Amino acid sequence: MSRSTLIWNARLVDPASGKDERGGLLVEDGAIADVGPHLASVRDGAADAIDAGRRVLAPGLVDLRVKTGEPGLEHKETLATASDAAAAGGVTSFVVMPDTSPVIDSVALVDFINRRARDHARVKVYPAGGLTVGLRGAQMSELGLMMEAGAVMFCNGDQAVEDAGLMRRAMQYASGFRALIASRADTHALTRGSVMNAGAFAARLGLRGAPPEAEWIAVERDLTLAETTGCRLLIDCLSTGRALAAVEAARARKVNAACTISAYSLFFNEFDVGDYLTYCKVFPPFRAEADRQEMIDGIARGAIDAVVSAHDPQPPEDKRLPIADASYGAVGLETLLSALLSLVSDERVTLVQALRPVTCGPADLLGLPQGRLKAGAPADLILFDPDTPWACRREDLRSRSKNSPFDGRLLQGRVLKTWVDGRIVHDAWQP
Repeated sequence: MSRSTLIWNARLVDPASGKDERGGLLVEDGAIADVGPHLASVRDGAADAIDAGRRVLAPGLVDLRVKTGEPGLEHKETLATASDAAAAGGVTSFVVMPDTSPVIDSVALVDFINRRARDHARVKVYPAGGLTVGLRGAQMSELGLMMEAGAVMFCNGDQAVEDAGLMRRAMQYASGFRALIASRADTHALTRGSVMNAGAFAARLGLRGAPPEAEWIAVERDLTLAETTGCRLLIDCLSTGRALAAVEAARARKVNAACTISAYSLFFNEFDVGDYLTYCKVFPPFRAEADRQEMIDGIARGAIDAVVSAHDPQPPEDKRLPIADASYGAVGLETLLSALLSLVSDERVTLVQALRPVTCGPADLLGLPQGRLKAGAPADLILFDPDTPWACRREDLRSRSKNSPFDGRLLQGRVLKTWVDGRIVHDAWQP
């Protein structure tokens, strides 16, 4: 993008301000210089002008949960391939999870991710530091030093910290410098070896199920610890209505708690596992339809702080196995926006409500300036048509791995252009 660019004749959607109006946006030197209805028509003075054709111009998406294989497992995904998928899906910033090989549990590994992202990623990448050494749940990592090196939050990857004493000490330590701790909502003793949601359908398939009470117990424990330590807590990928109610009740008690859900929890239910579909083996699993509906209601009332892609690339050799042996995980960067737009199409939520937990919501949790259409904010932007239908085909995905539960699904809403700091990183627009 040139140093000065005007995007005009756009439908401006800014969840941070709640605005949904026709207007335009001026970019200068990688930042938003001006925005509003007074820029709806083209004007002189801009070195470049783009007619948005009344399509939606919104902040770029911010994704708090992305796994890659770099370092150590690059055959699954690299920062470069993940960033290509992110740009195509309208994700301009993402947090990379620490469960790599070696684990991101030291200053050196945080610095490695920062340098690799700077040199190879097309979007903004922020490392999450491992909460425990090696993610083994036995010894707390050096959180303070990793935060100084650039870690934006701390989590134990896909593994819940079973030792309540260790979790309490980590929260006490983190509260001293306002670090964000993300806890996995799982009681592993109840879910070990599970394949899908526990219930009558799992029983008919003869598969071991993950009971929802495993999530309830973990959420209640960590909310109690956050309440007593004053820690900033993020419940990572909750999937049941009762767990969401627990978070809302804790907030009413002034507990500093937030929560995320995965995009697939809004789109699928347990019956989508169908005939032992391994691409639908994820954790947390697709839950009962009643839970899916409660998650959608949570989006509508603003109870869910962030929706994440839960991007977890797995190669075919780890997925094309009997479902009990297949790895958990699904790619999701390129389907995150469409999963949310399906709720808008069904008139369950407004476009502002759908975009809030993938823009200003996660940005505010991390204290980032992006995620809003505001003068002075970084020009991290997406232009998309919410009504364009498309068929998700795994072979068309940009991720190095292709394990998508959306494979073969008809979706709605395509990203036409993506900008990061005013620079076009994805362009699929054919006027």
